[in-house]
Amino acid sequence: MNKFVLYYLNMKILKYPITQVVYGYNSIEWLNNIKGKKIAIVTTRSLMRSKILSEILSIISAEVIEGPKQHTPEQDLIDLHEKTKNFEILVGLGGGSIIDGLKLATEESKSIIAIPTTLSGAEHTSIGGYTVEGLKKVKASREVNYIILDPKATLETPKWLLLSSAVRAIDHAIEAIYSLDSTSFTDALAIEGYKKLIKNLKKIDDIDSRLECQIGSWLASLTIRYVRMGISHAFGYIFGPRFGIPHGITSSISLPTSVKLNYNVAKNKLKLLEENEAPLYQFIDTFLKELNVRKRLSEFTTINEALKYSRLLVDIVNKSGNPIIIDKSIAEQYIRDLY
Repeated sequence: MNKFVLYYLNMKILKYPITQVVYGYNSIEWLNNIKGKKIAIVTTRSLMRSKILSEILSIISAEVIEGPKQHTPEQDLIDLHEKTKNFEILVGLGGGSIIDGLKLATEESKSIIAIPTTLSGAEHTSIGGYTVEGLKKVKASREVNYIILDPKATLETPKWLLLSSAVRAIDHAIEAIYSLDSTSFTDALAIEGYKKLIKNLKKIDDIDSRLECQIGSWLASLTIRYVRMGISHAFGYIFGPRFGIPHGITSSISLPTSVKLNYNVAKNKLKLLEENEAPLYQFIDTFLKELNVRKRLSEFTTINEALKYSRLLVDIVNKSGNPIIIDKSIAEQYIRDLY
C-alpha cells in the first residue's frame, strides 16, 4: 500500500453544525423574528399552564400541542408527525423527550426552534432517542434550526430534574473524553463543558450560574455529534425505559461506576478533568451526593430483574465507544455495583 493511501486512511473529516444558537437572559425575545408564521408549540403536560409558555404566547401566536412522554415512545412519534404536519414552524419547549421527538418526527422542510427547560442537551445533537418495546434506541435525526438558551426557561423546572439532567450532560463530557472516537476537538468541548457544569451547578439558584450551566451543557453535548458514548449511556438506554427511570437519573446511577470501570485504561485522558488528588470516579460520586442526586438501581427494581439484562448490556457496550470490551461476568458485576 503506498504512502498516499495510508495517509488517506488516517484522515478524519469534521462537519460543523449549521444550527444557530441564541443565548442569554431574555433571549426568548428572539421569537419576535417569526411573527406571522403558522406556528405550533410542542411541550409537556406539566408546562401547559407555565409562565414561560404564557410569555412565549405573548410574543407569538401559536397552537399548543402536547408532545411525547418520557423516553419518547415510538407511537408518540407517529402521533406527533400527524399533529404537526400542517405547521411551518415548530417550537419545542421542554426537555430531551420533546426535542428528540421533533427531530425524529418532522420533515426537513419545517423549521424547529428548541427552547430547552432542562440541561440534558438533546437540542445540540444530530441524533434522537426513542423507545421501542422497552428499549431506548438512537438513530440519526434532522437538525434543530434554532436553539434559544434563556435561563428563564428553566425556572419552573423542578430542581431535582434540572440537576439530574445536568448530570446527563456531565456524562456526555466524560464519556466523550474516554471514547474510542475522541479527538482534540471533542476533548476541548468536553473539558470546557465539564468545567462550566462542575463550577456552576452548586450555584444553580443564581440566574447567571444557570446560564453558564446551559452553555456547559451545549459544549458537552455537542461531542455526541462526533463520538460514540460508552457504558454509562448504554445503561441508560436499557434500564431507563425498562424500569421508568428518568433520563438524567440513569446517569446519576451509572456514571461513577462507569468511570471506575474504565479508569485503568482511560486514566491519562481522565486526568484532563481531574483537579484534585482524588480519582475522577470518587470526585463524581461525592459531587452527586452533594447535589443530592446520587441514586442507586435498587430504588427502581430488584437485582434479579436487573441482571436479566446483562447480556443485552454486553451487546450494546461492545458496539459503543467504550474504551474496554466487556463480557457477561463484567456486566453482571457492573449491575451489582450499581445496585
